[in-house]
Amino acid sequence: MRLKIQARAKINWTLDVVGTLPNGYHDLDMLMQSVTLCDQMTIEDAPGMSLSVRFPGRGYVPADETNLVLRAAAALARETGCTRGANITLRKYIPVAAGMGGGSSDAAAALVGLNKLWGLGLSTDDLERIGLTIGADVPFCVRGGLQRAQGVGERLTPLAIHHPL
Repeated sequence: MRLKIQARAKINWTLDVVGTLPNGYHDLDMLMQSVTLCDQMTIEDAPGMSLSVRFPGRGYVPADETNLVLRAAAALARETGCTRGANITLRKYIPVAAGMGGGSSDAAAALVGLNKLWGLGLSTDDLERIGLTIGADVPFCVRGGLQRAQGVGERLTPLAIHHPL
């Protein structure tokens, strides 16, 4: 099986620090939205796990175990006990280190895609919980849309988008 997935960038319309959590992290209140700019990911069955990164722009994105895509795949395998592999090809269009959640979006796309490829049947809530172990923006990127994000980003409230007449 071969899957093609879009990993959509995000923007923060607002970001307020409302306090400090007991673990020392900032307690945030944000308004986040997915945008049409996206990275493209292809995932295929394979005996082992591999990642290939194509970046037509400037910058460098590692294809080793420091990449959030492989960290997400490892977390999903650990959580479920799945021993299957995949060849993942990531074509980057989201600018690196631009605050648009490119790495988090790629990790979320890997979780969603591998969940489907491996037939795991995990819910969105399960994927968000696993994603939070990878990064604070990953749960939002799993869900996407327009969301109020609170805490470190793990408490999401969907908001309706009203189009002008």
